[in-house]
Amino acid sequence: MSVRENVHQLIDALPEDRLADVCDYIADLRDEDATLSPATRAAIEEGLDDIRDGRTISLADYRRTRGL
Repeated sequence: MSVRENVHQLIDALPEDRLADVCDYIADLRDEDATLSPATRAAIEEGLDDIRDGRTISLADYRRTRGL
């Protein structure tokens, strides 16, 4: 089975509610000139500022606060 056939088989097995995620991901892979929107860039910068300023929690603490 070729890689393409394997990808098709995996996609065919996905539930309908996950197909939009796959479509977005594949579209991103095809778009070599993809640029981030201003809102996305701002969100990334905000997150990086939080990290630089120490406004973070460990994954274990996050899970504990969410009951995971």
